[in-house]
Amino acid sequence: MEDYQKALKANIWKLYILDFLSGSMFFIPIIIPFILSTGLSLQHIFILQGIFTLTSVILEIPSGYASDKWGRKNTTIIAAITSFIGVLFFSISNDFWSFMTAEIFLGVGMSFYSGTTEALVYDTLLELKETKSYKRINGNLALSTFGAEAIMSVIGGALVIYSLRLPVILTMIPFGLACFLSVTLKEPKRHKIQEGRHLEIMWKITKQSIIHDRPLRSIILLHSIVSLMTMSLFWYTQPYQTSVGLPLVYFGITHGVIVLIGAIASKYTHTMEQLIDDRLLLTSIALTVFVSFMALGYLSSLWALVFFGFTRIAWGILSPLTSNIINRMTTSDIRATVLSIRSFFFRGMFTLASPLLGYMADVLTINQAILITGIVGGTLISITFFSMSFVWDKIPK
Repeated sequence: MEDYQKALKANIWKLYILDFLSGSMFFIPIIIPFILSTGLSLQHIFILQGIFTLTSVILEIPSGYASDKWGRKNTTIIAAITSFIGVLFFSISNDFWSFMTAEIFLGVGMSFYSGTTEALVYDTLLELKETKSYKRINGNLALSTFGAEAIMSVIGGALVIYSLRLPVILTMIPFGLACFLSVTLKEPKRHKIQEGRHLEIMWKITKQSIIHDRPLRSIILLHSIVSLMTMSLFWYTQPYQTSVGLPLVYFGITHGVIVLIGAIASKYTHTMEQLIDDRLLLTSIALTVFVSFMALGYLSSLWALVFFGFTRIAWGILSPLTSNIINRMTTSDIRATVLSIRSFFFRGMFTLASPLLGYMADVLTINQAILITGIVGGTLISITFFSMSFVWDKIPK
């Protein structure tokens, strides 16, 4: 029993390292210039991201169900291996179809990671009777992931003076190490889904979360819309930096700074939750994202990059905040599935929107594309908050 407890406690530190490794993507700040250098267009890039998110959408709920049914550890191993294969294909890609293959594998990895690691942390703490530490640990995990992305972004941005492909190749190292680390995780004891009618059970959980449970539905929809906006802004960042004349070698530094402040915000989400009502935090996040879109739609200068930072802070708080709310609203036998439903809706929205976003980025100015995206997103947020007002008192404080 003592060895089992030690193994569970080791899970937390292993997950810190795993999140650091999975966030160590040297190529993120130069991904658009890298793909453009192979002859593809911005519209191609958004289509590729649509394929990535479509893969995630298709597997999002089944992967969460697999985690609930067959175990967090097994699902994490699949996620690590397929993510490594995706980066491997990315490093040797020179045409649309090669990049598409890479995006499919990365989409599989992302969907199997999604919800699983969060559920693994919560179930581990539940077994250790330390669930009060979840918000703090979840914030630290986000800091580990985004802190790694920030550090590696600066390094990757500097490496472009040698080659645009070199940062992609180097990313295979941390992703390979993640495969080995995932095998050493300990599966916590918990109540598992026993029924064998898998599709029926997945539909039952989805229907309960989206149709019957109005408070849970409101959290999932708000997370999806705000995440869609922040993801769109991520793909607009590098074209925006190009439009205001920022040299390519500084892309890594700006991305690193933006990601780092988002990571710090994630780390201290649990502190903010102790001081501010969760519902007020959700409102503040949505307002910050909308105002940032409006500002970037009208401004075209280097100092306006701060609004990308504000959006990253908002998103850095949003993910652990909604994760914690959902964990409190669900039980361990369906927790990963519901967290995956949250990601399913976000990625589904991005899959549908990505061709249009890519088209706007190609035919309009980057400011016009951001402004239109912000207006549409702000309208959807307003509708969601109006719907939430009917169940406002049922959302956990």
